[in-house]
Amino acid sequence: MRDIRGDLQDRAALLEEQLNTHEAQYEKLIEQLKREHETRLEDLRAELEAVNRLMELELRRIETVPAGQRTPAREPMGQAVHQQPQHAQPQPQRQPQLPLADFLVRKLNEAGAMSRDDLRRLTLQEGYFADADTADRGVQTTLINVVKAGLIRQLPNGNFAPATVLDTIRLRRAM
Repeated sequence: MRDIRGDLQDRAALLEEQLNTHEAQYEKLIEQLKREHETRLEDLRAELEAVNRLMELELRRIETVPAGQRTPAREPMGQAVHQQPQHAQPQPQRQPQLPLADFLVRKLNEAGAMSRDDLRRLTLQEGYFADADTADRGVQTTLINVVKAGLIRQLPNGNFAPATVLDTIRLRRAM
């Protein structure tokens, strides 16, 4: 009978090497997943912060509009805002008349495709935001939500355009 201990030791070494390789791949994959997870959490936190800022801005905007000029759609949910018109205090800045999402959709319908920077500049001109950083985050977040709602679409070059009738039909069929 032949001694196979050498063959078995070679086989054991090969299996040990495969185990070590597999374990290293596993650890590498875990690290990659952790990095992706952290990146996604950071993105979500940034988006949440932008939405919270938008809510604060919208609340401030609502509170500065005289009661007679408000429309019911602008009232905060679950709250009735009662405010006396303040004729003696001048407005520091022109207040936008439409919610931001409606404003962006209207501008895209009027002008056609526009870049995010063009839309950000328009929101700054209209008084939706006080500074460019806040405007950038607010416009980005709103654009994402309006695209998801199917009211506008993002073109391959990154610009935004009004949703076509065909886009709307596809969206309704998908629902």
